Amino acid sequence: MFGLFKRYTVEMSPEVRGRITDGGKPVIGMQVARSLVYEGYKNGEEQLEHTMTDDNGEFSFQAMIIKSRKPGDIFGQNIPVKQVIYVERGEQLSRLWNTSKVWAAIKPLSDLLLQLNADLQDKQVQHLINTSNYGGRAQQSVSSICHWQGEVISTYYDNELISSYDEINSSQTIQNFKLLIHKVRKHYDCNITTSSIGFGFSCL
Repeated sequence: MFGLFKRYTVEMSPEVRGRITDGGKPVIGMQVARSLVYEGYKNGEEQLEHTMTDDNGEFSFQAMIIKSRKPGDIFGQNIPVKQVIYVERGEQLSRLWNTSKVWAAIKPLSDLLLQLNADLQDKQVQHLINTSNYGGRAQQSVSSICHWQGEVISTYYDNELISSYDEINSSQTIQNFKLLIHKVRKHYDCNITTSSIGFGFSCL
């Protein structure tokens, strides 16, 4: 028998702390948004908060803990909490945190939310975090421009597992080179050949 009338403690978000830089320099006075959605709270209405970075680029949000009967409902026990923390600069939106998690507190996720240290120059990656020893999923997906490392974290860029963030720069260099080749071929009507020792052009 499910606890239909029991009110459960649901973690919408633990405390959040972080720092935003741009090329290593603190970003001052930038607005940071936290969006939380849970169907068991206020009919699933988005809970949106904003804060500003200080003179060192640092920001924080207080924990948001609510009570709900949904976890005791046979149809509601698996409803996730959706968490997104992001910044906007012009038309560019950078996600510091984007995930859907179980309604209970998960320690590895709470720990990472105290380390939202991001540089706006960094690429967004997908972290798969093993939270199974803490009541969570074996592969908890978190998309972020924050570049963490740890024993329970596997990180992917462009759907490829990476062992070092230096691999992102190498991948970006290759992509830029391919784009350059495409532009040259299109503009000059050239054939481009590549080999282990370099590449050559043959234009009409």
